[in-house]
Amino acid sequence: MGKKKNRPSSQEEEKRGAIYVGHVPRSFVETGIQKFFAQFGTVTKVKLARSKKAGLTRLPYCLKEVPIQTGNPKGYAFVEFHNVEVAEIAADTMNGYLMCGRVLKCNVVPEIKRSMFIGHRSPYHRQPRRKTAIGEYNKPRTHGEREKQIKRLLVRTRRKREKLEKLGIQYSFPDIDIQKAKHMTFNE
Repeated sequence: MGKKKNRPSSQEEEKRGAIYVGHVPRSFVETGIQKFFAQFGTVTKVKLARSKKAGLTRLPYCLKEVPIQTGNPKGYAFVEFHNVEVAEIAADTMNGYLMCGRVLKCNVVPEIKRSMFIGHRSPYHRQPRRKTAIGEYNKPRTHGEREKQIKRLLVRTRRKREKLEKLGIQYSFPDIDIQKAKHMTFNE
């Protein structure tokens, strides 16, 4: 049998209070926020808003653009306390507090919504960009993509030969076996 989760009753949830914390410094992450606000009382949940903005970047060793997620803090958080009174005291005390060169803005949230704390238990893990790029580079290619690679390879070798001939350098490249290149995989 699985463990039963101890969920608070509706009366206990109504007693809880939450505050909005704005102008949060970038170095102030979830664990730091929880430890800092624990001086006022029991902190039940902390949710730091993070950017889910996806962008594209072209890495130097990758032919295509690779999707990335920044995951940087947006600059605001929600902190839930066990009591409404504690939340009010924390908001009054920390409003206008100077931290890391930024003035915090704290307000009591009048109504706690479940959507404010979605994903508060799961810690944020930055997307491994290098592994993503390596996977993109080493993925199996379709027949059309392989044909395109072979054409680019032939054009590059032809240009190199022409450039060396213009400079008067006598150098012979080994000829590329096109049939062998068509069936070649990246693991060979």
